[in-house]
Amino acid sequence: MSGVQFFPVKYRQRNALYEDKSKNHFFSMSEPFVNERMISSLLLMPLLVNTVQGLLNTPQIKAVQGDTKPRRINVTWMDDPSLVGEQLFYDIEIYNTGQKNPVHNDSVKIRPELAVKEWNWSWISPLPLECLQHSARLRVRHDNIVSNWTDLRNVTGPGLYYSSPVDEVKIYPVDDIVMAGSKKMFCCIIPNGKTLKESTYNRAEIKHLTSVGQTYIFELTMQASRAGGDDLVCTPNEGDGEGASVFVGYSPQVHNFTCETRNLVDFECSWRQGKDKNLSGIRATKYTLNGSPVESTGKEGTYRWTISINSNQGEVPWTLTARNDLSETSFVYTANPRHRVYLPAPQTLQASSVNSTNARLEWQWPDANLSSLPMKCEVLRLRHNSEEGMRNATGINLHSVTLHDLHPYTSYLVRVRCAAAEHFWKWGNWSKEVSFQTKEDIPDDVDVWMSVDSNRNIFVVWKKLSVEKSHGNIIAYQLSWGGSQLTFSRTQHCYMGSRISAGNSINITASNSAGPSQPSTIMVPLHQADVETVRVSGSKGAVELSWAQRPAASCGYVVDWLPVNSQHKCDIKWKKIPAGHNSTRIESELKDGVRYTFSLYACTSSGPKLLQKWEGYGQEQVPNEAPRVHAVQDGPDVVVTLNMEILPENQKGFIQGYVLHYSLSSHKDMEQYKREKVWSDETTMQKRIRNLLADKYKFSISAFTSAGEGPAARFDIKLNSQTYQIIVYSTVSLGVIITLVLLTTLLCYQKRTWLKDKVYPDIPAPQLVFSDSKVMYNDQLLKLPAEHVECLMAFPMKINNVNLKVTNGVMHNVYSPLYGNVTDSQQSQAAADDLSPDVVASSFLFDNPTYNRHACVPELVDAPLETTEGYKPQLPIVSSHLDPCSASSYQDLDQCNPLQPSRDSHLESDDYIAVSVVGSPASVSSSQPLLGEPYKYGHGQHT
Repeated sequence: MSGVQFFPVKYRQRNALYEDKSKNHFFSMSEPFVNERMISSLLLMPLLVNTVQGLLNTPQIKAVQGDTKPRRINVTWMDDPSLVGEQLFYDIEIYNTGQKNPVHNDSVKIRPELAVKEWNWSWISPLPLECLQHSARLRVRHDNIVSNWTDLRNVTGPGLYYSSPVDEVKIYPVDDIVMAGSKKMFCCIIPNGKTLKESTYNRAEIKHLTSVGQTYIFELTMQASRAGGDDLVCTPNEGDGEGASVFVGYSPQVHNFTCETRNLVDFECSWRQGKDKNLSGIRATKYTLNGSPVESTGKEGTYRWTISINSNQGEVPWTLTARNDLSETSFVYTANPRHRVYLPAPQTLQASSVNSTNARLEWQWPDANLSSLPMKCEVLRLRHNSEEGMRNATGINLHSVTLHDLHPYTSYLVRVRCAAAEHFWKWGNWSKEVSFQTKEDIPDDVDVWMSVDSNRNIFVVWKKLSVEKSHGNIIAYQLSWGGSQLTFSRTQHCYMGSRISAGNSINITASNSAGPSQPSTIMVPLHQADVETVRVSGSKGAVELSWAQRPAASCGYVVDWLPVNSQHKCDIKWKKIPAGHNSTRIESELKDGVRYTFSLYACTSSGPKLLQKWEGYGQEQVPNEAPRVHAVQDGPDVVVTLNMEILPENQKGFIQGYVLHYSLSSHKDMEQYKREKVWSDETTMQKRIRNLLADKYKFSISAFTSAGEGPAARFDIKLNSQTYQIIVYSTVSLGVIITLVLLTTLLCYQKRTWLKDKVYPDIPAPQLVFSDSKVMYNDQLLKLPAEHVECLMAFPMKINNVNLKVTNGVMHNVYSPLYGNVTDSQQSQAAADDLSPDVVASSFLFDNPTYNRHACVPELVDAPLETTEGYKPQLPIVSSHLDPCSASSYQDLDQCNPLQPSRDSHLESDDYIAVSVVGSPASVSSSQPLLGEPYKYGHGQHT
């Protein structure tokens, strides 16, 4: 009887529920009314049995019930009386029809201090109970002693009918609500004799199924469904299918749960529903606020509920409970109503006391409970549909504010909102917009500028005042200078003043109904120096300009711009830059593809002074005109001449060069073109394409700027074969040469005498002049003293076909002919024998002996006088006679023989003689010697 405890005679133990959510089972126990006698009698019987058999008694199952909606199985059994007060364990197993192994098992521990009770165990099945027959059995364990298992008890209950087969397709569960993201088991039961053909969920086929008899089981991972649920359909191989709706949602979610008051009397709470809003209708989430049901505001997912409060009660908690078929959630919000004031929009807003720069706004509050609340308000001003500024004001029960610094003659739209000043929670609602217009005021100063053209005409231009600067409707502009005054309408903005002289000050004012503006003044400069114009590149419709600081610019700078070659000086634009700045960006009113001239002026006391000029484009474009092209063939080359002299307005950008495409005319594909890019900004240029074959070519030439290529000039050219040209060139050249030769020959022939005198004049031959021509061979005539004779070179000579030889004792047989027509003689004795002493020679022919300092007198041999061909120089006749050589004059008579020269011969003489040995050369037409007087010999002197 160890471990047995006795309880009071009468007591009742409340049901205790134990839940293991991870295993979906519950355990409970109940205690009936007992007394001590009943307990004693019940304890004796099990002890006797245990002693005899050594086993525990099998538990007694009272009932196995099933609840289809939550899929719960409840097992109820009684404890054996003999085990009361012992440490017990009950093992429970759950089976499905057709399965040998249990689908679930569990063990329940019984505390020993509990008396005999009726035990209850619950388990939630993942499979709907309608799908298969479920059975349960159990046993008890104590001190390593185990009882037998009870018999399997089928689960019974409403809706659980397994005895008869179904006559149509059944799907379980039906219209179930499932948590999104969870896994859920479904089944389709098919009538006998049929099989499942297809099962789909939300139109997607279900592929993994397990069949037990006519039941097909599958598990799905659930995704949030539509508000009306998703469809599950099972279709047999014969007959119609069956469908069911599945609702997949979330636990209740609440966002932005806040409570606030708008009048310090009612407290209004609002929140926004979370992802659980996909469930609607009877499955939608239900709310209660501090226990009171809350109805929807009509806007999907948004709720608002109002509760009356006492604004001075301090902090108040508000509990919001959200509940749906999946779960329940509570939220608590605690706040002081005076710290959660959300003011409504001001009412009846209006503008009063409006002048040119000020206006007063007034409004009212819809609830008198706000009269004691400190407030702060802000006024939003809108001008030309854009926000201009905000005006803030504070006060108790604030209901008016004054606006300052308004623009004259301007329309405004205003609205007001307010909030609690002490404990700011959030700004209240905006009031309705109210419009008003301020009154007129005198205009601002007029922005004036001037320009001088090449004819010294002065253009005065001014900018029309905008609405913000005119402060009303402009009536007129007044222009005055040097006592003169002109009035212009409000639409005019330019005046050409040919009567305005340099150095004058020009004043301009604008007038409206409030009066004239302050005058604006500009000085006409005396002279503007020319400056160099440089190029500037723009981008995206803007031009960046910069310059060096100029100390003379005391009041800043002015940059003006005008299209190049514009004929309308009144269209000039300008911009004023404060002193100290040295750059600006021109980005307004620049048209793409238009070249502008930008001029920089220094603002000085004596008028604007030109400092620098630029030319450029706000945005370059491709040229809109093709270049003019002329192409010619030059041998195997093609010379292309380009002319791009077009107006700047047609260039659309600075010409950077040209692009040349060419190919054979037979080529159709552009990829077969040869492309050359020529960088040049000149308007006229030439390009040579070299070494082309004889064929027909097509050319395409276009100019390009930084924006790209413009239209192309296209032309074809045919190159002729060079063989024909070579023949032509050769024939022409040969003809020219022949003509020149003939002309030269003819001219030379006509001028042959003159040309001979100039180029090859006649040189006369030397002549020997004797004193007596009758005594030609006087042996004393040539007798000279040897010591006074300087023997020069010996020359073989021939005088009238008479061979001569000049020798002395110094040099022998040295020949040096000087004239080509005097030929060397052969030594011939016969020739010497033919000479006759009676022959009188009128002249002697030497190899130009007059060019020698002294000539040896030759021996004369008689010979007949004959006329020889060749050159015959004329010499004057000498009056003396030459005697033949004799033995007294020469040591060896043979030495006088010109045909027998001797190396040892010399000329001897005992006396001095003065003779003219050789004459000077004379010209053809004159006998006058060319080289002066002849030599004279005598007394050892010579001249």
